[in-house]
Amino acid sequence: MKSKPDPVQLDSWDVRILSEIQADGRISKSELAKRVHLSASACSERLRALKAAGIIEGFYARLSPALIGGMIFVMVEVVLDRHRLEDQRVFETAIQEIPEILDCWAIGGRVDYLMRVASRSMAAYQDFMEGLLQAGLGIDQYYSLVVTKPVKSNSPIPLSALRQR
Repeated sequence: MKSKPDPVQLDSWDVRILSEIQADGRISKSELAKRVHLSASACSERLRALKAAGIIEGFYARLSPALIGGMIFVMVEVVLDRHRLEDQRVFETAIQEIPEILDCWAIGGRVDYLMRVASRSMAAYQDFMEGLLQAGLGIDQYYSLVVTKPVKSNSPIPLSALRQR
């Protein structure tokens, strides 16, 4: 497992840049510089530094699941049968290679992990989960919560509180 990195100190220019690219990841560097009131070279340098620091993990297209069609999403609560560090590593390493698992978070409380899973149908989802149970990942129990409709998703990280620094 990766250790948690130390947070990077962001100044008000960095926060403005990050806010703009969260809203529009395809913005040109010159337009970004205009919006944040920096020279193009200064803005480009800050953008490069934010990428190098790992704050910007990547750029991607947000797709509309409704328009793609034929997809269901299930939130899955997972409880491992043992709670040793090695058991967690086995589970966390294995799920990295499973494309149906869109997100996975280690959480505290009555369950160990919360996953967001995409599937083409409930029958396909059940087959998927049966395969996970047979894969030797240490899953003791799982609970399925079927997403009936998205209400809010893929929201930008609220950076407004950082502007007070």
